[in-house]
Amino acid sequence: MRLIVIISIFSMSLLSCQQAIFRDARKIDAELEAYRMKDLGQSVSSIEACWKKDSLLVQLIDSVLIRSNDIKIGFLNLAISRAQYTFDRGAMKPTVSGVIQPSLRKFSKYTMDGVGNYDTQFSPNITKEQIIPEHLPDVMIGLQSSWEVDIWGKLSKRKKASALRYLATESGQQWYITSLVSEVAGMYGQLVALDQELDILKTNIGIQFSALSLVKIQKEAGKVNESAVQQLEAQWLNSRAQEGLVLQQIIELENQLRYWLNQPTKKIARSQYPFNCSLDSSMYAQIQIDQLERRPDVRQAKLELEAQLLNKQSADLALKPSVVLSGMLGVQGFQPAYLFQLPSSLAYQLIGGITAPWLNRSALYSNISRENARWKALDLSYQNALLKGFLEWDTQVKSLAYLQRMDQLKEREVMLTKGAIATVGTLFTTAKANYLEVLTAQQNALRSELELLEISRKRWIHAIQLYRVLGGGW
Repeated sequence: MRLIVIISIFSMSLLSCQQAIFRDARKIDAELEAYRMKDLGQSVSSIEACWKKDSLLVQLIDSVLIRSNDIKIGFLNLAISRAQYTFDRGAMKPTVSGVIQPSLRKFSKYTMDGVGNYDTQFSPNITKEQIIPEHLPDVMIGLQSSWEVDIWGKLSKRKKASALRYLATESGQQWYITSLVSEVAGMYGQLVALDQELDILKTNIGIQFSALSLVKIQKEAGKVNESAVQQLEAQWLNSRAQEGLVLQQIIELENQLRYWLNQPTKKIARSQYPFNCSLDSSMYAQIQIDQLERRPDVRQAKLELEAQLLNKQSADLALKPSVVLSGMLGVQGFQPAYLFQLPSSLAYQLIGGITAPWLNRSALYSNISRENARWKALDLSYQNALLKGFLEWDTQVKSLAYLQRMDQLKEREVMLTKGAIATVGTLFTTAKANYLEVLTAQQNALRSELELLEISRKRWIHAIQLYRVLGGGW
């Protein structure tokens, strides 16, 4: 009956421990959320509207975020950081371990145990039943516990530092995702630009071939010489060579996207020339320092700095005395039949101690110097992150303003050069213009179209980089 009661109590203890574990996990989530709400800011960028109209781009980004092994590695690192926080959090609590300790002891005859705890003079009045056996078995079943009292706050600082490092890792993962989204959107835009460049080249190759055929006919009629034919043919061959270069660039960009998708044969679907990201850069011409702190990389640097400050303070507190309480509670007997003869078999021990470093203080001072140097290095890293964020914002905003003006001028130039081709072509057929004018008009038209396309591509890239600079929000 006593055994059944003991098993029931043990089962109830296991159930209560399991419930405590789940409560502890929920408490950890609540604690981390409290730190997060204190340190994180909301960052929503309206720049996303520039490309969210393109469903193929949105699908591509979502697929990369789901399938990228690099992102999966980042989440595993996040799990490692969370586990470290749980470990440091547990260091503040008492350690409790179950003990089942069988032993066999032999006492010296010249000890209190050896003489039977009755007479140190070996008097003949002690019977054999009163003398402790020379070889004494012993079984102990119970719990052992140890707890360092955090009187100086050393352990609590380590715990908070781990929480901040977890949030820093979380911000680092968020920054990587933001950067990856920018990279994918940028490469997508470059692919669309290359598709458009390919079409421009093919159109111009057709125009150049028609002009070359016409010049060959005129040469046979004696109206032009071989030089005209050679120069127009050279121009035609140059355009065809550029076509091959564009195809090579397309393959490189597609393969990089396939790497992120973790699909080496995936076809990269894309829209036809969606360059419609006309941002008014004046919307972003003013920025406050707190807006820069919303950037995940800046937030990561700040959290790591705060965590290291706590580590530095904890290292300083290691010089102070530590208070450690330890104890044991269980049942003990030299025969199994006596183990549960309560209260006689009950055994316990309570020990309290104060320890202070003495001979190893040089090692502690070295640790303090190391943590202090790390704190200073992270402070400089935080300053660099803020400065870098500001300069990146300045670059993107001003570049967009210049590109917007360039785009307007270049559109006018393209319209004029295309008109010049038609005009020179008509004059050439009526012998009022020579082949050099035709050649020049075609070169100018091709150059201006490609330059306009390049400006549009740069506007797309700078708009996406501005999204990244402002902290993302995908």
